[in-house]
Amino acid sequence: MTTMKFSTFLGLAASLLVRHVASEVFIIDNDTPTALQILFPLTAGKRVMGVSTNIGDYDVEGATYEASLALSTGNLSSCIPVYKGAAQPLVQTNDTYQLWQQLFGSIVWQGAWASDYESPIPANATYTYNDTVGAVQWIMDTVKTSDENVTIVAAGSMTNLALALAQWPDMAKNVKLVIMGGYVDGQIAQVTGGDFVNDMYTDFNLMIDPEGAQRALTAPWKELVIVGNISSQVYPTQSLYNELIAVSGGMAAIKNTSGLAYVEDMVGNGTLSSSNLPFWDEVAAGIAAFPEMVTGSYETYVYVDTSYASPFYGSLRMVPADLRPRAGTKTTKATMITSVDVDAFYSKVVDALVRDWTYFCQSGKSKSLAVL
Repeated sequence: MTTMKFSTFLGLAASLLVRHVASEVFIIDNDTPTALQILFPLTAGKRVMGVSTNIGDYDVEGATYEASLALSTGNLSSCIPVYKGAAQPLVQTNDTYQLWQQLFGSIVWQGAWASDYESPIPANATYTYNDTVGAVQWIMDTVKTSDENVTIVAAGSMTNLALALAQWPDMAKNVKLVIMGGYVDGQIAQVTGGDFVNDMYTDFNLMIDPEGAQRALTAPWKELVIVGNISSQVYPTQSLYNELIAVSGGMAAIKNTSGLAYVEDMVGNGTLSSSNLPFWDEVAAGIAAFPEMVTGSYETYVYVDTSYASPFYGSLRMVPADLRPRAGTKTTKATMITSVDVDAFYSKVVDALVRDWTYFCQSGKSKSLAVL
């Protein structure tokens, strides 16, 4: 009898947990959409309403193509739409961006505004997105009509959010926002680390649209989480590649199993590239989907420097509560992430990728293909 009651309790607890997990929906807003940004919340049992794109690392067409590609790999396009968003920042132009650098020094990474920028879209490529409504309107509509908790993972420029908030300032009150970016305390590292480290601490997502970032980040979000420096400190490793290959059943299985296409995209020929870059946006999506991975954080008030005549134009600034500007500069309270359980993150990468997502849109389920 005791066993039966305990089993009933466990069943009820599991049911409540499922309902709680299912009550959170995600919007992925990015200039460089990748598979894990979408697969993490799906693996966590969340519903991804769609992907909105904007200018940043890519132009908005390139970002939209990348989003479509990431979804089509797992046959997810039919239930997770893509919406094309802002093609330009609120105020900043390429000319003012380049002029500021003449005054204060060149930024290592220029994104879509680099003189040698090349679109990621192959010649004659076709891709699909929902063109019935723009990303900004879609974001507002999704928040407005959702009866569930809405989380936006913004891992590119903040322009779409700024435009949405300009039309509906109270939108933020209904949303948890998690952003990739918001680097702080990096001046010594930038000075002493060379170009690569300098780039790691350059807040490109905010710098390409400082005014949009200030408007977006200082809105009255239900919760604001800034991933910050930690996003530049978690890298793909050869050990991770080896685990992905082993759990998938070897390179031959990866090459010959259509359901392992996401694994193949990640590991390639099985050897980590020498041009290895951090899991920037993926860390942000992982923290949003699995907040239990966070092992360190603190609260602070933040704003974005929007003075064009400042060498910190577009940089995130932090202030203690008693030193918040009383007028002129708006600030907001944010949670700054300082550390995550990296092993847990890698485990989530394996779990999300070593799955057959082919029939997810039809069944709402994915099948683990792990052989170990």
